[in-house]
Amino acid sequence: MSSADSALMRPSKTANFAAAVRAVHLRRASPPLFVDDLAESMCGPFWRRVVSNRVLSWLVIDVLLRRLPTSPVVFTRARYGEDHAEAAAEQGVDQYVIVGAGYETIAMRRKDLMARLTVFELDLAGTQETKRRRMREAGIPEPEGVRYVAADLNTESLHGALERAGFDATRPALFSWFGVTYYLGRGAIRETLESIATRMAPGSSVMFDYLADADSTPAEARGLRERAAGFVARRGEPWISSFDPDEVPDFLVECGYSKIEHLEPSQVGTRYSTGQPGLVYPPFFGLCHAATEPG
Repeated sequence: MSSADSALMRPSKTANFAAAVRAVHLRRASPPLFVDDLAESMCGPFWRRVVSNRVLSWLVIDVLLRRLPTSPVVFTRARYGEDHAEAAAEQGVDQYVIVGAGYETIAMRRKDLMARLTVFELDLAGTQETKRRRMREAGIPEPEGVRYVAADLNTESLHGALERAGFDATRPALFSWFGVTYYLGRGAIRETLESIATRMAPGSSVMFDYLADADSTPAEARGLRERAAGFVARRGEPWISSFDPDEVPDFLVECGYSKIEHLEPSQVGTRYSTGQPGLVYPPFFGLCHAATEPG
């Protein structure tokens, strides 16, 4: 097996960390911003111990990672995405594509949504196989209506991967693309967004988060941004792309979108911190939901 093939088979470390963050948030927050009662089952052995053991949780989260408070990004974007998934299902959208699905649990938790949606989960083969193994170990049945699509979007187009899985490009779909863009080159980001805008049915939409440029980050948060970048780089998954938030709407228009909801990094915390004591959202991750014109 080549080194490239080996990398594709390795499960994502950042996806593992994201599952742990959702699990810790549920245990600690009162009330939680996002409820994922299956996240703990999706963690690897080490992170399950961190989540379940109060002393170890304090040591790892509050001591070792105290200077890296980016955890709110994980459960805030999860809440944002699930709100839009609910709205899309209400509007009759019946295809939901999760790009870079990691250890996402919506298909296991939300039977109400699964009654109306076919879910396509795209990720690297290693991450998908690890997820399905953890589901089996936890006694979680694979939900009906989910199609697992092993794909590397650095080497394969989104529409090509979906075509293999029986996706119907003549019907509108909602695409979830969280925790991915900053690990891709700008060209790959544009190609994916344009693929959704031009090759999917009119009225399709995509939601994603993005990393703001260092120059666009408030001065008091630049040290945090630098530490966070180093943290993921040391785990073999460095950030590659970032944006000037002021340029994001025009970039999306260029990619083919006409209806754009853009929460700049400074706006995300304002929307979601109400009623969340102690929630401090790092001001260098923005959120977007962009749709094409309906047919």
